[in-house]
Amino acid sequence: MIPVTKHVVVVITVLCSLLFAACGDREPARPDLLRIGVLPDAGTETLKARYAPLIEYLRVKTGYATELVIPASYEDLLTLFRNKAADLAFLGGYMYVLAHDRDHAVPLAMRDIDLQLTSLFLVRKDNPAANLEDLKGKRFTFGSRLSTSGHLMPRYFLREHDIVPEKFFSQTLYSGAHDTSAYWVRNGKVDATVVNSVIIRKMFADGRLNDNDVRILWESPPFPDYVWAVQESMDPRLQQQILDSLLSLSVEIPAERAILAAVDAKRKFLPALDQDFNMAREAIKLLAITETTNAAP
Repeated sequence: MIPVTKHVVVVITVLCSLLFAACGDREPARPDLLRIGVLPDAGTETLKARYAPLIEYLRVKTGYATELVIPASYEDLLTLFRNKAADLAFLGGYMYVLAHDRDHAVPLAMRDIDLQLTSLFLVRKDNPAANLEDLKGKRFTFGSRLSTSGHLMPRYFLREHDIVPEKFFSQTLYSGAHDTSAYWVRNGKVDATVVNSVIIRKMFADGRLNDNDVRILWESPPFPDYVWAVQESMDPRLQQQILDSLLSLSVEIPAERAILAAVDAKRKFLPALDQDFNMAREAIKLLAITETTNAAP
């Protein structure tokens, strides 16, 4: 589990000699360190392995030393971004809307899978539930409160089923991460959960989850999620360098294909627009209405 006392910083490289080897004698337009924050949606070692190839690629492409910042929580990542302790951040849709509206985050790029993400509701293999309605009175966990696929959009879709979690389930918890949610179901701590489909299918594929232990009860409709965003104050030239570097990744080049595979992109990155997250904005608005209604006497 990721420690909750402070964020973990993994320095990929800070050597000035590597900077000049990559970009000649070009002087950077800002301090020569690019701090890259990512969602703590898995264990620390998993995140290091997932992002190390991309971090190194950006170092070479931009000529900036790069630093991977793994926060303690989703909330911590937003705080780091607000305090300008992360220059580039991988945010879920919910977090991006908050970071954009409060701190003027600028969307750069999305993976080609990010416009059509889904959430999976999981139960133990021996759970007799045939649909969401069969979970009434059961113990349930979301992931992080700020997770798009592990909280916001599932709550939005549950609302369409006339399910208010705090009234429908006997317990409504928050695990903090997708893998933790799945393990809680597997280990019997809760009866059901909802998780990011890409992350969980990868866990099935690599053996961290076994379909003899847990099964998919329901898959949500698709929705946009995830974006690489930067500080509004970042030099426009560096913003463009980062965007160009991500968009130029190609599955036709073996080393770049490995980078794309590590971050679960199918074939490429796409330019991101603020309007891509209007569905998340709608869900946030409805969620606020729901929470206000539920809190009323």
